[in-house]
Amino acid sequence: MTFGPDQVPKSNNYIPASPTALLVALLALHPLAVAQTSQDQVLVGTVNPRVACSSDPTQSYALYLPPGFSTNRNWPILYFFDPFARGQVATEIIKAAAAKYGYIVAASNNSKNGPMGGSREAAIAMWDDTHARLPVDPHRRYVAGMSGGARVAVSVALSCGDCVAGVIADAAGFPPGATPPRPMRFACFGAVGDADPNYPEFVRLRRELDTASARYRIRIFEGSHGWAPPEVWMEALNWMDIQAMASGDLARDNSRIIATLQGTLARARAFESTNDLLSAFREYQSAARDFGGLADISVAKDKAAELEKSKAVKAAEKREASDLEAQQRIVRDPSTQMQKLSSGKLDTDGLLQLLAAISRLKNKTTGSSPDRLVLRRALTELVVRAYDSGQTCMQKKEYDSALAFFRLAAEGSSNAAFAHYQRGRVYAMRSRKQEMLTELRLALSGGFHDASALDGDEFRPHREDADFQALAAEWKQSAH
Repeated sequence: MTFGPDQVPKSNNYIPASPTALLVALLALHPLAVAQTSQDQVLVGTVNPRVACSSDPTQSYALYLPPGFSTNRNWPILYFFDPFARGQVATEIIKAAAAKYGYIVAASNNSKNGPMGGSREAAIAMWDDTHARLPVDPHRRYVAGMSGGARVAVSVALSCGDCVAGVIADAAGFPPGATPPRPMRFACFGAVGDADPNYPEFVRLRRELDTASARYRIRIFEGSHGWAPPEVWMEALNWMDIQAMASGDLARDNSRIIATLQGTLARARAFESTNDLLSAFREYQSAARDFGGLADISVAKDKAAELEKSKAVKAAEKREASDLEAQQRIVRDPSTQMQKLSSGKLDTDGLLQLLAAISRLKNKTTGSSPDRLVLRRALTELVVRAYDSGQTCMQKKEYDSALAFFRLAAEGSSNAAFAHYQRGRVYAMRSRKQEMLTELRLALSGGFHDASALDGDEFRPHREDADFQALAAEWKQSAH
Protein backbone atom coordinates (compact mmCIF):
# COMPACT_ATOMS: atom_id res chain seq x y z
CA MET A 1 0.00 0.00 0.00
CA THR A 2 1.41 3.39 -0.96
CA PHE A 3 0.01 6.77 -0.13
CA GLY A 4 -1.54 8.94 -2.82
CA PRO A 5 0.63 11.61 -4.45
CA ASP A 6 -0.77 14.40 -2.32
CA GLN A 7 -0.81 12.45 0.92
CA VAL A 8 2.85 12.26 1.88
CA PRO A 9 4.17 15.04 4.07
CA LYS A 10 7.71 16.25 3.79
CA SER A 11 9.78 16.82 6.87
CA ASN A 12 12.22 19.21 8.40
CA ASN A 13 13.61 16.30 10.39
CA TYR A 14 17.16 15.50 9.34
CA ILE A 15 20.61 14.65 10.55
CA PRO A 16 22.50 17.96 10.71
CA ALA A 17 24.50 18.78 7.59
CA SER A 18 27.61 19.41 9.69
CA PRO A 19 29.69 16.30 10.47
CA THR A 20 28.07 14.01 13.01
CA ALA A 21 30.92 12.77 15.14
CA LEU A 22 29.33 9.55 16.27
CA LEU A 23 28.16 8.60 12.78
CA VAL A 24 31.54 9.39 11.25
CA ALA A 25 33.31 7.41 13.94
CA LEU A 26 30.99 4.47 13.48
CA LEU A 27 31.39 4.40 9.72
CA ALA A 28 35.15 4.62 10.00
CA LEU A 29 35.23 1.64 12.33
CA HIS A 30 33.37 -0.69 10.00
CA PRO A 31 35.46 -2.41 7.34
CA LEU A 32 33.72 -4.99 5.22
CA ALA A 33 32.31 -7.79 7.34
CA VAL A 34 30.87 -11.03 6.01
CA ALA A 35 27.71 -12.30 7.65
CA GLN A 36 28.43 -15.24 9.89
CA THR A 37 25.62 -15.42 12.41
CA SER A 38 22.19 -14.84 10.95
CA GLN A 39 22.72 -15.01 7.20
CA ASP A 40 20.55 -18.13 7.04
CA GLN A 41 17.68 -16.30 8.72
CA VAL A 42 16.88 -14.06 5.76
CA LEU A 43 15.53 -15.07 2.37
CA VAL A 44 17.17 -14.23 -0.94
CA GLY A 45 15.07 -12.68 -3.70
CA THR A 46 12.22 -11.59 -1.45
CA VAL A 47 11.56 -8.76 0.98
CA ASN A 48 12.30 -9.65 4.59
CA PRO A 49 10.05 -7.14 6.40
CA ARG A 50 11.88 -6.99 9.71
CA VAL A 51 15.50 -7.69 10.54
CA ALA A 52 16.27 -6.60 14.09
CA CYS A 53 19.59 -4.88 14.70
CA SER A 54 21.72 -7.07 16.95
CA SER A 55 23.10 -4.12 18.93
CA ASP A 56 19.62 -2.62 19.51
CA PRO A 57 16.61 -4.88 18.83
CA THR A 58 14.27 -1.86 18.97
CA GLN A 59 15.81 -0.79 15.67
CA SER A 60 14.96 -2.83 12.59
CA TYR A 61 14.92 -2.63 8.82
CA ALA A 62 13.38 -4.36 5.84
CA LEU A 63 16.03 -6.26 3.90
CA TYR A 64 16.18 -7.38 0.30
CA LEU A 65 18.94 -9.62 -1.03
CA PRO A 66 18.95 -9.82 -4.85
CA PRO A 67 18.70 -13.11 -6.76
CA GLY A 68 22.05 -14.87 -6.92
CA PHE A 69 23.22 -13.29 -3.66
CA SER A 70 26.08 -15.08 -1.94
CA THR A 71 28.87 -14.20 0.47
CA ASN A 72 31.50 -15.02 -2.16
CA ARG A 73 31.74 -11.40 -3.32
CA ASN A 74 30.95 -7.87 -2.22
CA TRP A 75 27.62 -6.26 -3.15
CA PRO A 76 26.42 -2.69 -3.57
CA ILE A 77 23.90 -1.65 -0.92
CA LEU A 78 21.15 0.94 -0.90
CA TYR A 79 20.04 2.32 2.47
CA PHE A 80 16.52 3.75 2.36
CA PHE A 81 14.67 6.20 4.61
CA ASP A 82 10.90 6.50 4.30
CA PRO A 83 9.08 9.48 5.89
CA PHE A 84 6.78 7.13 7.81
CA ALA A 85 9.23 4.36 8.75
CA ARG A 86 7.62 2.03 6.20
CA GLY A 87 10.67 -0.08 5.42
CA GLN A 88 8.73 -2.87 3.75
CA VAL A 89 6.75 -0.49 1.53
CA ALA A 90 9.93 1.24 0.40
CA THR A 91 11.73 -2.01 -0.30
CA GLU A 92 8.83 -3.42 -2.32
CA ILE A 93 8.91 -0.34 -4.56
CA ILE A 94 12.65 -0.56 -5.18
CA LYS A 95 12.82 -4.35 -5.35
CA ALA A 96 12.51 -4.76 -9.14
CA ALA A 97 15.34 -2.32 -9.84
CA ALA A 98 17.49 -3.87 -7.10
CA ALA A 99 16.90 -7.33 -8.55
CA LYS A 100 17.87 -6.25 -12.05
CA TYR A 101 21.07 -4.49 -11.06
CA GLY A 102 22.08 -6.62 -8.07
CA TYR A 103 21.69 -4.28 -5.10
CA ILE A 104 21.09 -5.13 -1.46
CA VAL A 105 18.35 -2.88 -0.04
CA ALA A 106 18.02 -2.02 3.65
CA ALA A 107 15.11 0.28 4.58
CA SER A 108 14.63 1.55 8.12
CA ASN A 109 11.49 0.65 10.06
CA ASN A 110 12.24 3.41 12.58
CA SER A 111 13.29 6.59 10.81
CA LYS A 112 10.30 8.89 10.22
CA ASN A 113 9.27 12.51 9.89
CA GLY A 114 9.08 14.89 12.80
CA PRO A 115 11.40 16.41 15.39
CA MET A 116 11.48 13.09 17.24
CA GLY A 117 11.77 10.96 14.13
CA GLY A 118 14.89 9.12 15.29
CA SER A 119 16.63 9.29 11.91
CA ARG A 120 20.13 9.61 13.28
CA GLU A 121 19.80 6.61 15.58
CA ALA A 122 18.14 4.57 12.83
CA ALA A 123 20.91 5.35 10.33
CA ILE A 124 23.65 4.34 12.75
CA ALA A 125 21.92 1.13 13.83
CA MET A 126 21.11 0.03 10.27
CA TRP A 127 24.61 0.82 9.00
CA ASP A 128 26.18 -1.03 11.93
CA ASP A 129 24.06 -4.13 11.53
CA THR A 130 24.33 -4.52 7.76
CA HIS A 131 28.09 -4.15 7.84
CA ALA A 132 28.30 -6.83 10.53
CA ARG A 133 25.88 -9.11 8.70
CA LEU A 134 26.51 -8.71 4.96
CA PRO A 135 29.35 -8.57 2.40
CA VAL A 136 28.98 -4.89 1.55
CA ASP A 137 31.12 -3.30 -1.14
CA PRO A 138 32.83 -0.40 0.72
CA HIS A 139 33.08 1.60 -2.51
CA ARG A 140 29.43 1.17 -3.49
CA ARG A 141 27.27 2.24 -0.58
CA TYR A 142 24.26 4.39 -1.48
CA VAL A 143 21.56 6.21 0.48
CA ALA A 144 18.08 7.06 -0.73
CA GLY A 145 14.83 8.42 0.58
CA MET A 146 11.47 9.86 -0.30
CA SER A 147 10.22 13.27 0.87
CA GLY A 148 11.55 13.88 4.41
CA GLY A 149 13.47 10.63 4.06
CA ALA A 150 15.33 12.11 1.08
CA ARG A 151 16.60 14.89 3.32
CA VAL A 152 17.79 12.27 5.80
CA ALA A 153 19.61 10.42 3.01
CA VAL A 154 21.36 13.57 1.81
CA SER A 155 22.26 14.44 5.40
CA VAL A 156 23.94 11.07 5.88
CA ALA A 157 26.00 11.65 2.74
CA LEU A 158 26.97 15.15 3.84
CA SER A 159 27.89 14.09 7.36
CA CYS A 160 30.23 11.18 6.73
CA GLY A 161 32.84 12.35 4.24
CA ASP A 162 33.21 9.84 1.43
CA CYS A 163 31.40 6.95 3.11
CA VAL A 164 28.70 6.80 0.41
CA ALA A 165 29.07 6.80 -3.36
CA GLY A 166 25.71 8.26 -4.24
CA VAL A 167 22.33 9.59 -3.12
CA ILE A 168 18.90 9.08 -4.68
CA ALA A 169 16.59 11.87 -3.50
CA ASP A 170 12.92 11.43 -4.38
CA ALA A 171 10.44 14.31 -3.86
CA ALA A 172 12.84 16.41 -1.75
CA GLY A 173 16.47 17.43 -1.87
CA PHE A 174 19.04 18.84 0.51
CA PRO A 175 18.17 19.64 4.13
CA PRO A 176 17.17 23.25 4.89
CA GLY A 177 20.24 25.48 4.91
CA ALA A 178 22.50 22.90 3.23
CA THR A 179 24.00 23.30 -0.23
CA PRO A 180 26.16 21.02 -2.39
CA PRO A 181 29.75 21.15 -1.09
CA ARG A 182 32.77 21.73 -3.27
CA PRO A 183 34.00 19.21 -4.05
CA MET A 184 30.91 17.02 -3.75
CA ARG A 185 32.19 13.50 -3.36
CA PHE A 186 28.94 11.63 -3.94
CA ALA A 187 26.83 11.40 -7.07
CA CYS A 188 23.27 12.71 -6.81
CA PHE A 189 20.18 11.45 -8.63
CA GLY A 190 17.14 13.60 -7.96
CA ALA A 191 13.56 12.72 -8.91
CA VAL A 192 10.53 14.97 -8.62
CA GLY A 193 7.02 15.10 -10.05
CA ASP A 194 6.10 17.97 -12.34
CA ALA A 195 3.23 18.85 -9.96
CA ASP A 196 5.26 18.37 -6.77
CA PRO A 197 5.35 21.45 -4.50
CA ASN A 198 9.08 20.76 -4.11
CA TYR A 199 9.60 21.22 -7.85
CA PRO A 200 11.02 24.75 -7.29
CA GLU A 201 13.57 23.27 -4.93
CA PHE A 202 14.94 21.06 -7.70
CA VAL A 203 15.15 24.02 -10.09
CA ARG A 204 17.37 25.79 -7.58
CA LEU A 205 19.27 22.59 -6.78
CA ARG A 206 20.13 22.13 -10.45
CA ARG A 207 21.88 25.50 -10.47
CA GLU A 208 23.70 24.76 -7.22
CA LEU A 209 24.90 21.38 -8.48
CA ASP A 210 26.14 22.98 -11.69
CA THR A 211 28.06 25.55 -9.65
CA ALA A 212 29.60 22.77 -7.56
CA SER A 213 30.57 20.81 -10.73
CA ALA A 214 28.74 17.86 -9.22
CA ARG A 215 27.91 14.54 -10.83
CA TYR A 216 24.15 14.62 -10.94
CA ARG A 217 20.99 13.88 -12.84
CA ILE A 218 17.51 15.25 -12.13
CA ARG A 219 14.58 13.29 -13.51
CA ILE A 220 11.21 15.02 -13.81
CA PHE A 221 8.26 12.65 -13.98
CA GLU A 222 4.54 13.21 -14.37
CA GLY A 223 2.95 13.29 -10.94
CA SER A 224 2.68 15.05 -7.62
CA HIS A 225 4.43 14.58 -4.27
CA GLY A 226 5.30 10.96 -3.64
CA TRP A 227 6.98 7.90 -5.03
CA ALA A 228 8.72 8.10 -8.37
CA PRO A 229 7.41 5.43 -10.76
CA PRO A 230 9.28 2.10 -11.09
CA GLU A 231 11.02 3.09 -14.34
CA VAL A 232 12.64 6.04 -12.57
CA TRP A 233 14.09 3.74 -9.91
CA MET A 234 15.39 1.52 -12.71
CA GLU A 235 17.03 4.56 -14.28
CA ALA A 236 18.45 5.69 -10.95
CA LEU A 237 20.26 2.43 -10.17
CA ASN A 238 21.48 2.10 -13.76
CA TRP A 239 22.80 5.67 -13.55
CA MET A 240 24.63 4.85 -10.31
CA ASP A 241 26.21 1.87 -12.07
CA ILE A 242 27.39 4.13 -14.89
CA GLN A 243 28.91 6.48 -12.32
CA ALA A 244 30.68 3.51 -10.72
CA MET A 245 32.05 2.53 -14.12
CA ALA A 246 33.34 6.07 -14.61
CA SER A 247 35.09 6.03 -11.23
CA GLY A 248 36.54 2.54 -11.72
CA ASP A 249 34.51 0.96 -8.91
CA LEU A 250 32.61 -1.22 -11.38
CA ALA A 251 34.01 -2.95 -14.46
CA ARG A 252 33.09 -1.13 -17.66
CA ASP A 253 30.37 -2.62 -19.80
CA ASN A 254 30.70 -0.79 -23.13
CA SER A 255 27.49 -2.15 -24.60
CA ARG A 256 25.55 -1.00 -21.55
CA ILE A 257 27.24 2.40 -21.59
CA ILE A 258 26.37 2.94 -25.25
CA ALA A 259 22.80 1.72 -24.76
CA THR A 260 22.29 4.11 -21.84
CA LEU A 261 23.79 7.02 -23.76
CA GLN A 262 21.58 6.30 -26.75
CA GLY A 263 18.55 6.19 -24.45
CA THR A 264 19.43 9.61 -23.06
CA LEU A 265 19.87 11.08 -26.55
CA ALA A 266 16.57 9.52 -27.66
CA ARG A 267 14.80 11.17 -24.73
CA ALA A 268 16.34 14.52 -25.64
CA ARG A 269 15.20 14.17 -29.26
CA ALA A 270 11.70 13.26 -28.06
CA PHE A 271 11.56 16.52 -26.09
CA GLU A 272 12.68 18.40 -29.19
CA SER A 273 9.92 16.78 -31.24
CA THR A 274 7.30 18.19 -28.83
CA ASN A 275 9.02 21.60 -28.77
CA ASP A 276 10.00 21.20 -25.10
CA LEU A 277 13.39 22.67 -25.79
CA LEU A 278 14.31 23.41 -22.18
CA SER A 279 13.92 19.75 -21.24
CA ALA A 280 15.82 18.73 -24.38
CA PHE A 281 18.65 21.12 -23.50
CA ARG A 282 18.93 19.68 -19.98
CA GLU A 283 18.86 16.13 -21.30
CA TYR A 284 21.73 16.83 -23.71
CA GLN A 285 23.61 18.47 -20.85
CA SER A 286 23.13 15.34 -18.77
CA ALA A 287 24.39 13.13 -21.57
CA ALA A 288 27.54 15.20 -21.94
CA ARG A 289 28.11 15.27 -18.18
CA ASP A 290 27.36 11.59 -17.53
CA PHE A 291 29.35 9.96 -20.31
CA GLY A 292 32.47 12.09 -20.57
CA GLY A 293 35.41 9.70 -20.64
CA LEU A 294 33.11 6.74 -21.27
CA ALA A 295 31.81 7.34 -24.80
CA ASP A 296 31.72 9.85 -27.64
CA ILE A 297 29.69 12.81 -26.35
CA SER A 298 30.26 15.20 -29.25
CA VAL A 299 26.62 15.05 -30.39
CA ALA A 300 25.34 15.84 -26.90
CA LYS A 301 27.82 18.70 -26.40
CA ASP A 302 27.04 20.27 -29.76
CA LYS A 303 23.28 20.09 -29.25
CA ALA A 304 23.51 21.47 -25.71
CA ALA A 305 25.64 24.39 -26.95
CA GLU A 306 23.17 25.06 -29.76
CA LEU A 307 20.10 25.01 -27.54
CA GLU A 308 21.76 27.10 -24.82
CA LYS A 309 21.80 30.02 -27.28
CA SER A 310 18.19 29.47 -28.34
CA LYS A 311 15.69 32.24 -27.63
CA ALA A 312 13.07 29.56 -27.02
CA VAL A 313 15.15 28.01 -24.22
CA LYS A 314 15.75 31.40 -22.60
CA ALA A 315 12.02 32.14 -22.79
CA ALA A 316 11.21 28.77 -21.23
CA GLU A 317 13.61 29.48 -18.35
CA LYS A 318 11.84 32.79 -17.73
CA ARG A 319 8.44 31.06 -17.73
CA GLU A 320 9.74 28.51 -15.26
CA ALA A 321 10.96 31.27 -12.94
CA SER A 322 7.62 33.06 -13.28
CA ASP A 323 5.76 29.87 -12.36
CA LEU A 324 7.83 29.48 -9.21
CA GLU A 325 7.02 33.04 -8.16
CA ALA A 326 3.32 32.41 -8.84
CA GLN A 327 3.37 29.36 -6.57
CA GLN A 328 4.86 31.45 -3.77
CA ARG A 329 2.15 34.09 -4.17
CA ILE A 330 -0.67 31.54 -4.08
CA VAL A 331 0.47 29.87 -0.86
CA ARG A 332 1.55 33.02 0.97
CA ASP A 333 -1.74 33.98 2.70
CA PRO A 334 -2.91 30.43 3.53
CA SER A 335 0.54 29.68 4.94
CA THR A 336 0.32 32.73 7.18
CA GLN A 337 -3.03 31.50 8.48
CA MET A 338 -1.54 28.06 9.13
CA GLN A 339 1.19 29.65 11.21
CA LYS A 340 -1.50 31.33 13.28
CA LEU A 341 -3.19 27.97 13.75
CA SER A 342 0.09 26.46 14.95
CA SER A 343 0.47 29.21 17.54
CA GLY A 344 -3.17 29.03 18.67
CA LYS A 345 -4.04 32.44 17.25
CA LEU A 346 -6.54 31.34 14.59
CA ASP A 347 -10.16 31.37 15.72
CA THR A 348 -13.01 29.26 14.36
CA ASP A 349 -13.98 31.81 11.72
CA GLY A 350 -10.38 31.98 10.56
CA LEU A 351 -10.23 28.19 10.27
CA LEU A 352 -13.43 28.13 8.21
CA GLN A 353 -12.03 30.81 5.90
CA LEU A 354 -8.83 28.83 5.49
CA LEU A 355 -10.80 25.69 4.66
CA ALA A 356 -12.79 27.64 2.07
CA ALA A 357 -9.59 29.03 0.51
CA ILE A 358 -8.11 25.56 0.15
CA SER A 359 -11.39 24.27 -1.32
CA ARG A 360 -11.43 27.05 -3.93
CA LEU A 361 -7.85 26.32 -4.88
CA LYS A 362 -8.64 22.61 -5.19
CA ASN A 363 -11.53 23.38 -7.56
CA LYS A 364 -9.22 25.42 -9.78
CA THR A 365 -6.83 22.49 -10.21
CA THR A 366 -9.50 20.38 -11.92
CA GLY A 367 -9.86 22.70 -14.91
CA SER A 368 -7.81 23.02 -18.08
CA SER A 369 -6.05 26.24 -17.15
CA PRO A 370 -2.50 26.65 -18.53
CA ASP A 371 -1.52 27.35 -14.91
CA ARG A 372 -2.87 24.00 -13.72
CA LEU A 373 0.54 22.60 -12.79
CA VAL A 374 1.35 25.69 -10.73
CA LEU A 375 -2.03 25.47 -8.99
CA ARG A 376 -1.49 21.77 -8.24
CA ARG A 377 1.96 22.47 -6.80
CA ALA A 378 0.53 25.21 -4.59
CA LEU A 379 -2.36 23.07 -3.37
CA THR A 380 -0.12 20.12 -2.60
CA GLU A 381 2.31 22.41 -0.78
CA LEU A 382 -0.50 23.47 1.53
CA VAL A 383 -1.68 19.88 2.03
CA VAL A 384 1.85 18.72 2.81
CA ARG A 385 2.29 21.61 5.23
CA ALA A 386 -0.97 20.67 6.94
CA TYR A 387 0.17 17.07 7.37
CA ASP A 388 3.58 18.11 8.62
CA SER A 389 2.10 20.56 11.12
CA GLY A 390 -0.46 18.02 12.25
CA GLN A 391 2.28 15.50 12.98
CA THR A 392 4.19 18.09 14.99
CA CYS A 393 1.09 19.04 16.97
CA MET A 394 0.45 15.38 17.79
CA GLN A 395 3.97 15.01 19.14
CA LYS A 396 3.43 18.13 21.26
CA LYS A 397 0.05 16.76 22.43
CA GLU A 398 -1.71 19.78 20.94
CA TYR A 399 -4.57 17.60 19.82
CA ASP A 400 -7.14 20.24 18.83
CA SER A 401 -4.63 21.88 16.49
CA ALA A 402 -3.66 18.48 15.09
CA LEU A 403 -7.30 17.70 14.30
CA ALA A 404 -7.66 21.05 12.56
CA PHE A 405 -4.56 20.54 10.44
CA PHE A 406 -5.66 17.08 9.34
CA ARG A 407 -9.06 18.57 8.48
CA LEU A 408 -7.24 21.03 6.21
CA ALA A 409 -5.30 18.15 4.66
CA ALA A 410 -8.51 16.27 4.00
CA GLU A 411 -10.06 19.34 2.37
CA GLY A 412 -7.20 19.70 -0.09
CA SER A 413 -6.51 16.03 -0.83
CA SER A 414 -7.86 14.17 -3.83
CA ASN A 415 -8.31 11.23 -1.45
CA ALA A 416 -8.80 12.14 2.21
CA ALA A 417 -8.39 8.57 3.53
CA PHE A 418 -4.96 9.16 5.07
CA ALA A 419 -6.13 12.39 6.70
CA HIS A 420 -9.02 10.50 8.29
CA TYR A 421 -6.57 7.88 9.55
CA GLN A 422 -4.46 10.58 11.18
CA ARG A 423 -7.56 12.10 12.79
CA GLY A 424 -8.42 8.62 14.06
CA ARG A 425 -5.00 8.45 15.69
CA VAL A 426 -5.57 11.78 17.42
CA TYR A 427 -8.95 10.70 18.75
CA ALA A 428 -7.36 7.46 19.98
CA MET A 429 -4.83 9.50 21.93
CA ARG A 430 -7.68 11.49 23.44
CA SER A 431 -9.63 8.31 24.34
CA ARG A 432 -12.61 9.39 22.24
CA LYS A 433 -13.68 6.02 20.97
CA GLN A 434 -16.64 6.86 18.74
CA GLU A 435 -14.84 9.67 16.87
CA MET A 436 -11.82 7.38 16.48
CA LEU A 437 -13.91 4.60 14.97
CA THR A 438 -15.73 7.01 12.65
CA GLU A 439 -12.47 8.41 11.28
CA LEU A 440 -10.89 4.98 10.90
CA ARG A 441 -13.94 3.70 9.00
CA LEU A 442 -13.68 6.72 6.67
CA ALA A 443 -10.00 5.88 6.12
CA LEU A 444 -10.85 2.26 5.37
CA SER A 445 -13.67 3.12 2.98
CA GLY A 446 -11.33 5.56 1.22
CA GLY A 447 -8.81 2.81 0.51
CA PHE A 448 -6.26 3.30 3.29
CA HIS A 449 -5.70 -0.01 5.06
CA ASP A 450 -1.96 -0.34 5.56
CA ALA A 451 -1.44 -3.64 7.36
CA SER A 452 0.50 -2.18 10.30
CA ALA A 453 -1.49 1.06 10.63
CA LEU A 454 -3.40 -0.09 13.72
CA ASP A 455 -0.31 -1.39 15.52
CA GLY A 456 0.68 1.97 17.02
CA ASP A 457 0.80 2.55 20.76
CA GLU A 458 -2.05 5.05 20.51
CA PHE A 459 -4.43 2.19 19.75
CA ARG A 460 -3.20 -0.06 22.58
CA PRO A 461 -5.90 1.00 25.10
CA HIS A 462 -8.60 0.12 22.56
CA ARG A 463 -7.43 -3.35 21.50
CA GLU A 464 -9.69 -5.23 23.91
CA ASP A 465 -12.74 -3.26 22.79
CA ALA A 466 -15.17 -5.36 20.71
CA ASP A 467 -15.94 -2.57 18.24
CA PHE A 468 -12.25 -1.89 17.65
CA GLN A 469 -11.54 -5.59 17.24
CA ALA A 470 -14.26 -5.85 14.60
CA LEU A 471 -12.82 -2.90 12.73
CA ALA A 472 -9.29 -4.32 13.02
CA ALA A 473 -10.47 -7.63 11.54
CA GLU A 474 -12.06 -5.82 8.60
CA TRP A 475 -8.90 -3.74 8.24
CA LYS A 476 -6.70 -6.83 8.18
CA GLN A 477 -8.88 -8.49 5.56
CA SER A 478 -8.73 -5.41 3.33
CA ALA A 479 -4.94 -5.24 3.64
CA HIS A 480 -4.51 -8.64 1.97
